[in-house]
Amino acid sequence: MLKSVLLCLFLLALRCPAEEMGAQLFQTVCAACHGPKGEGKDDLKTPSIANLPEWYVLRQLTNFHEGRRGENGQVDPQGALMAAIAKTLKPEQMKAVANHVQSLALVVPKERTLEGAQVQAGQELFYERCMECHRYNASGEQLFGSPPLVGRQGWYLLAQLKKFKSLHRGNAKGDDKGAKMVMMTTLFIEDEQVMKNLVGYILTLNPEPIKP
Repeated sequence: MLKSVLLCLFLLALRCPAEEMGAQLFQTVCAACHGPKGEGKDDLKTPSIANLPEWYVLRQLTNFHEGRRGENGQVDPQGALMAAIAKTLKPEQMKAVANHVQSLALVVPKERTLEGAQVQAGQELFYERCMECHRYNASGEQLFGSPPLVGRQGWYLLAQLKKFKSLHRGNAKGDDKGAKMVMMTTLFIEDEQVMKNLVGYILTLNPEPIKP
């Protein structure tokens, strides 16, 4: 797969105008896993990325590229694949892809509930510990480097909380924003039930698309 990605990147660099680079790269490199609209694929465990802010997508691509995320393929096989792909991209290509991802129309997940979640308890925890950075509607805040949580699949949010708590994400040197999430999950999330409660509440919120 990586050989074909590298070949496509080479061909794109030869023939692609700068303004089209992001869209071309997305369809060539990203769409097979994340879907042509960035909607994600549950069977591949790839999240919806459509309409995520450019600054967040670029930060995560950089983290993958620089080895701050996805380095342990045994516990994070999807992250390891992302890291391998990100390492083939140049900085200007990552920037172009990030801009294109933000331009994609928001795709709301089909599943808006999480089995076993106690939504009221999740709401209380969200108000107490998450809202300050991720805002009242979980739409994120660039000032704090906090991404939108709404519009993402419940299974993905749950998986990321588990990775933060188990130090499989956010524990690498240089990932300051991730380190804050490690601290929050360590201090305030006791177990998987608490994670489910939190995610269950987030899924009830209505996403607000990022305007161009």
